[in-house]
Amino acid sequence: MIQKEKIQRGRIDDEFVRLSITGKIDDILLQKTPVNLTNIFSEIGNRRNFVLIEGAPGSGKSTLALHICQEWAEGKLFQEFDIAILVRLRDPLVREAKKIEDLLPCRKSTHASQIGDEILETDGKGVLWVLDGWDELPSDLHGDSIITKLVEPGFAQESPLHKSAVIVTSRPSSSAKLHPRVSSRVEVLGFTPHQLEQYFTECLNGDSQAVQTLLERIRENPVVEGSCYLPLNASIVVNCFLSDNHSLPTSNHGIFISVVQSSLKRYLQDRLGKTTPVGDITSPDSLPSEIRTETVQMCQLAYHGIEKNKATFTDNDLAALRITKEISYVGLLQTVPSIISDGHLVYYCFLHLSIQELLAAIHISLMSPKQQISVFQKLFGSPRFSAVFQFYAGITKLSTSRPILSLLPRFLCPVPATVFDLVRKVVKKEKEKEYGEPKPLLLSLINCLYEAEDSSLCVFVANLLNHNLNLNHTTMNPIDCLSVGYFVSACSNTSNGFTLRLNNCSISEQGCKFLARGLSKCPNSNNDIPTGGIHIAEIIENTSSISELVLSYNAIGNNGLCTLCEALSTNTSLKSLNLTNCSLTISDDNGAALYQLLNTNNSLEYLDLSGNTVTSCRHIAAGLAVNKTLRTLYLGNCELTDQSIEELSTGLINKIETLDIWGNDSITEDGMKTLARHLTTHCSELTQLYIPYHLRSCIETVFRDTNEERKRNGLPEINVRCC
Repeated sequence: MIQKEKIQRGRIDDEFVRLSITGKIDDILLQKTPVNLTNIFSEIGNRRNFVLIEGAPGSGKSTLALHICQEWAEGKLFQEFDIAILVRLRDPLVREAKKIEDLLPCRKSTHASQIGDEILETDGKGVLWVLDGWDELPSDLHGDSIITKLVEPGFAQESPLHKSAVIVTSRPSSSAKLHPRVSSRVEVLGFTPHQLEQYFTECLNGDSQAVQTLLERIRENPVVEGSCYLPLNASIVVNCFLSDNHSLPTSNHGIFISVVQSSLKRYLQDRLGKTTPVGDITSPDSLPSEIRTETVQMCQLAYHGIEKNKATFTDNDLAALRITKEISYVGLLQTVPSIISDGHLVYYCFLHLSIQELLAAIHISLMSPKQQISVFQKLFGSPRFSAVFQFYAGITKLSTSRPILSLLPRFLCPVPATVFDLVRKVVKKEKEKEYGEPKPLLLSLINCLYEAEDSSLCVFVANLLNHNLNLNHTTMNPIDCLSVGYFVSACSNTSNGFTLRLNNCSISEQGCKFLARGLSKCPNSNNDIPTGGIHIAEIIENTSSISELVLSYNAIGNNGLCTLCEALSTNTSLKSLNLTNCSLTISDDNGAALYQLLNTNNSLEYLDLSGNTVTSCRHIAAGLAVNKTLRTLYLGNCELTDQSIEELSTGLINKIETLDIWGNDSITEDGMKTLARHLTTHCSELTQLYIPYHLRSCIETVFRDTNEERKRNGLPEINVRCC
């Protein structure tokens, strides 16, 4: 786990921070530190004890919530609390709770009432609430409910529960509204590569050869490789490896389809004594008659859950949908005990959210095309829309089942017109967002296009986007990177150029690798060089349509920069390169790569190196002296000194129009005088200069004389501003 606190200035100098840029849910702007479970409350200080534990589906959040309570009960953890109360927010009885006592698992209501009164009398002091599954709580309960009163006291000190401590678990897609309220955010990262190998070794009983074979098979498919960090997915993959003669699923929806097929196979063998092949669950007619009804009803139940935003079902739900209890024997529905109430143990059925989303997508795919689009129009904007639509895209390939259209060539009618309308709606909604807002829905659409493997629809979406894919500030995991690479690659054969913006996307090294795979259309390539910049270099070498590349706030590093500059030396399409805050250290020893770039590249016009460490400008200056295309250079907040300015000045003889050196607090007035003297006779096209704020007086003293001298020499006036 990592703990995320405090906004830092985008610097990524710390090795742990670089290694923890996973591209799963973390924001690279946040200070990240490793955290043990015992310490999650230790750094909070005077703030209320309210910790949010986030993690992707299948990362183990519910297991962790149960573990916390078990460790407390055994006297090993959080003994500063008198009582720890686990509340599973998916529980139907929790949704009906009106008072504190309704959340307590007591055999007698009088006992629950007594404890509830004690909690209220002490304002919740000494109580640890563990609320598991905020993302599984119906949206109508996020408002005025007993659960809300547990998470709101951070703002309302008069609340009767403001002294209690709270731990909440959630998918990141549903927890944004909690961020202002919590005192600490913790992320469950899942398996590291080493832990994953350890886990496979356990599952395969120490058979090292089998483990290596499994790892090789996983690396062959980027979708599987990019999802095995999740313990749930890893368990599915190793189960497939053991049961299906070492074969593995090849797509995201294939991973979860294998779970359903495995459950149906066990149901046939263990309960019915049949060895009949299961068949294709996306086509019920192909299923054996013994499981056809149960499968269809399971899909119907899953769709009902998506429609009502619920993950749990009671006997009343099954009866209302006319679904037999026989489906509980299939194995996908988990029967879970609810809160004990007046001596009666109540049970409910739980269907894992990812499985539910897959089965709901299958149910939708069996509807008429008109009904399918109507359903998605109704789901549009809901938290579960993206996941269901992505499974749907993988199952249907976004094709149509209408008889007349099925007779037409695919290139004439690749998808129903109504699907085009839905795609337009997604693009329009995301394009209307304010600058800097993340675009998860657009990214989800790109993932759907990859699942559908439909290049014609990619071109259609690219035209809607005006050939400008802007995913700035949208966190991207490796699978997202693969999909984006595929999308741009599918559109690269058009005559239009393409702009790809990936600023502050928390892209990991594996993400860079997958982005390169998608762009080069080589999903089976193996490149084990552990530096993300090397994979970005692959992109540049294999793509001629990108004119602007924004890699800000991604940990490219010095090794990546060297390979990146080498690739750019022969590139003729890229005009703008933004490397702000990319963990670069440019010195006499490793600055030669930038000289090579500026010396040989004949297309680059804009270069931003702000937020990196520049200890020497010698190589940059040498490159500027021979470069003929660069017009804008940003060196803001690069720790420049007077010596750096003197070195830089020797190279300012080209056609630079804008120079930015803001935020370099070590520069003195002497450094500005050195630069000013040089500019009286050089940089004939320089018109914009941005200097550090603490040197603002130099605008009227030093640079006024410089501009007068430039005017006498027939050079344009420089507009000097401070930042």
